[in-house]
Amino acid sequence: MSLSTQVKESVQQASDNLRDAIAFAARGEHPIVINLLADMISRLESLEQMDEIMEKFSSVAGKEKI
Repeated sequence: MSLSTQVKESVQQASDNLRDAIAFAARGEHPIVINLLADMISRLESLEQMDEIMEKFSSVAGKEKI
């Protein structure tokens, strides 16, 4: 089961907002804050990539059952 469109859009918006936060944080926050924000973005992007991978696996598995 893949992520719904609403979830994908929300994840993308969250990623965009975190990128904005990094831009502002780069001007005066502690490096750990920037690191944590970047980690969150990385995890959101990996969620999207894992969804694509799982979709491919499920389509291959569906073809093998036939």
